[in-house]
Amino acid sequence: MFTLNKEKGKDFKILNLTDIQIHFADWPETRPQYKVLDLTLRELINRTTPDLITISGDISGGEGMQESYKNFADYIDKFGIPWAFVWGNHDVEDGIEIVEEIGDLYLTYKNCIFEKGDKELGNGNYVIEIEEDGKTVEALIMMDTHADDIKYLLDGDCNLVRNFSYASLTDKQLKWYENEVNRLNKKGATESILFIHIPFYAYREAFLEVTEDDKRINGAVSIEESYQGVGWKDEYKDRCFGVKREAIGSPNYDDGVFNVISKLNHTKNVIAGHEHINNFSIPYKGIRLSYALKTGVCAYADRDLNGGTLITIDENGVKDLHHEYVSISDELWQEYIDLCDKIKRGLL
Repeated sequence: MFTLNKEKGKDFKILNLTDIQIHFADWPETRPQYKVLDLTLRELINRTTPDLITISGDISGGEGMQESYKNFADYIDKFGIPWAFVWGNHDVEDGIEIVEEIGDLYLTYKNCIFEKGDKELGNGNYVIEIEEDGKTVEALIMMDTHADDIKYLLDGDCNLVRNFSYASLTDKQLKWYENEVNRLNKKGATESILFIHIPFYAYREAFLEVTEDDKRINGAVSIEESYQGVGWKDEYKDRCFGVKREAIGSPNYDDGVFNVISKLNHTKNVIAGHEHINNFSIPYKGIRLSYALKTGVCAYADRDLNGGTLITIDENGVKDLHHEYVSISDELWQEYIDLCDKIKRGLL
């Protein structure tokens, strides 16, 4: 457990980044992927002056990317701002031994806030408390959503069929979460934010709950329209924002996570990453479920969905949550498109 101090009478600001997914080949300063990341992060920091930077998974990923994780830590630590993270599904592609190795490396950085936690729960389950005058005004619960959950099921002909699903929080993790919530309640800390990478199943149910039937098609609503109430049911028009442009990559079964969170009535905001071109934020049964805004253009991206998510905390807890968009110039975007084209054609 970590504690960060909130200055009395001053808001505490958390800047969340997600799905940076920058590979070692993208780090030369001449690469457009690096240029976009650098431009974006510097603009976000200058604009928001955060007290903490969080990353909701997929810092890099893929086979043999250890060098990229070191490059990222070297880069972000130089800003002199505390930073914390949860792992994404791509971060764990090389296996638990590599995750442990990178976690140990990150623990050597001056401004990194991270705890590997109980190995039986995964890697990176821990709590950060924001305190003012010795009182916790908000807790950040950081949890590992792992990667894939592959099961073999019997079909109608009694054949074993491989069933792919993204993973979710385990029963042991949910018990750990409950214990942490009970601990926080006992000390008078009555509110928390849950940071995860893979959204849980209720994100699917929530989106259907708040949208109009004819506006559920991916890409049917623009960013601007989403902030004007287009696509949301009447009772949600002034409480929802953001778009859905791809399928919700949650587990494909009801994982029960939302039921636990709702029953304990402590977490009021959930921040997920994982999808690069979803960034909707919606209230669902008393809990705001949000996709973080993707940072940078690596892996895949939409030009107008670049930036970060700002969470502002006052003495009563979360005061505001919104996306901070950073535009990419025509010249830099074209440089990125040209590079992608060369890679597809095998020229690089």
